[in-house]
Amino acid sequence: MKKTIRINISGLIFNLDEDAYKKLQHYLNSITNKFSNTEEGTEVIADVEARIAELFQEKTNTGKEVINISDIEDIIEIMGTPEVFDDVYEKDEIHAEPQSKTYQSTKTNRRVYRDPDNRVVSGLSAGIAAYFGIDPVIVRVIFVLATLFYGASLLVYILLWIIIPEATSTSQKLEMRGESINIENIEKSIKDEFSNVKTSFSKWQKSETYSKISDNTTSIVQFTGKIAMIAFKVILVILGIWLFLTSLGVLGSFTGILFFNGTIFSPFTWNDINFAVTDLIKLFADPFTTYSGMISLYLVIIIPALAIIYFSLKLIFRFKVRNRAIGIIGAALWVVSLMTLIVAGFRTAYNFKSNAEITKDYTLNSEPDTLFIMLKNPTSTYDRHRVRERFNRVYVDFENDLALSGKPRLYIEKSYDDKINLVISKESRGMTKDIAFENAKNLSYNWQQDDSLLILNRYFQINGKKTVRDQELNVYLSIPVGKTIYLDKNIFQIAYDINNIQGVYDRNMAEEYWIMTEDGLSLQDNIRAKTEHNTAETDTVTINIKKTASPTDDDDEIKEMKKELDEM
Repeated sequence: MKKTIRINISGLIFNLDEDAYKKLQHYLNSITNKFSNTEEGTEVIADVEARIAELFQEKTNTGKEVINISDIEDIIEIMGTPEVFDDVYEKDEIHAEPQSKTYQSTKTNRRVYRDPDNRVVSGLSAGIAAYFGIDPVIVRVIFVLATLFYGASLLVYILLWIIIPEATSTSQKLEMRGESINIENIEKSIKDEFSNVKTSFSKWQKSETYSKISDNTTSIVQFTGKIAMIAFKVILVILGIWLFLTSLGVLGSFTGILFFNGTIFSPFTWNDINFAVTDLIKLFADPFTTYSGMISLYLVIIIPALAIIYFSLKLIFRFKVRNRAIGIIGAALWVVSLMTLIVAGFRTAYNFKSNAEITKDYTLNSEPDTLFIMLKNPTSTYDRHRVRERFNRVYVDFENDLALSGKPRLYIEKSYDDKINLVISKESRGMTKDIAFENAKNLSYNWQQDDSLLILNRYFQINGKKTVRDQELNVYLSIPVGKTIYLDKNIFQIAYDINNIQGVYDRNMAEEYWIMTEDGLSLQDNIRAKTEHNTAETDTVTINIKKTASPTDDDDEIKEMKKELDEM
């Protein structure tokens, strides 16, 4: 019993016994060793394998399932061995003429193919000529003359073009010429193809057409290169102009912002707003840090802007300057300015290092059954359009000489005794604990109680030196259990997360009566306000209080509020 091996050769599957497989493998290895280092070796090996596959098909078509060693020997006898071919080829070279070499081949198994190597239209005439061993011109003349008989040859030509296949492989080309399909002829055919291609290309290179194409291509490339160079220069000039204008704008803007307060160069001079950027920065840093930081920031931005202006002018006017000292000085100055700016930033942050808190307790009159909580100076529609910026809870008023104020927070919680307690907590930061304490002391908050009316202010004031140090002010109002309060419609502007049983948001708690329970405030459905007030009367309660009111004015205002409450 012999072992059977399945192989794939030239895309076809065959079964070989073990001896036949070894014999075929040795044969193919010898062919590969002979042709692997030659220019046409890959194609020769592929055509040899294709021819072996054809011979295998002829044997398996007779009903044979396994190729044995005798079949391999028959194929080797047909194809020839590389060793025998070397001996014959060397003898032919010795006895042959230097300029020519004769190959003997037996013309067997001739078939008609279309010849793609010598075709004019389809290669049909050249293929028929190769089959009969005549000149292709004779066949072409016959077809042309036959068209005179009512064009019958044209139909025949088209039909044969469709029926007759094209000789695509070396084996088919040899079969078309009637030559034996063995290693010698396969190698010869492929060598001839390579030689024809080289000869044709060499002739084409020496032809007038090639010279014209080469000259025209060179001219087109040169012309395209000139156009591209001109376009590139134009783009560089446009880029230079854009960089120049942009850098000049940056230079002018920063110069106006930092050094020209109150002039057309400063952007902070519209809508009656007029202040220096240095004054704004002084709110966060000391004067020395402010000025050193501003100068450093100016140089960090302006030095690159000047460099870009210089570069853009070079792009536009294409001049050359070899003075490197200016560049070195500019780069060194920029690095020093950047380091100074970083130090100024750290020093400014150091002003917020320490924290201090001051608290003060007040006991309110708890005799009235209901405490009415009103808001003084509520934010109006006009206030929302004022030019001011909030830094955390501190407002900087750009329309009022950078005046500082803050937003307090109102917390309403349960009291642990039967008294109404009010706690004012002031917090601030500073470079040291003492400085932070002084900053907290500078916070002031105006509030007042008259009988059942508690008036809280919308803002707290920051007195003394104008500095922003993360100031905060919290108002803690403790209501005893069972006590009822009424919240003004604007109180939500300072209320902060007031705990209530119904889970009502701060904004929606306004204009309602609430009673303090063990679990927090609860809405009193049976004591809701029933009296409807017109807009003018309501506004009288909460607005029209002057910012710098005298004590007499405050008393008059309180009387007006109490009058409104009595009418409710």
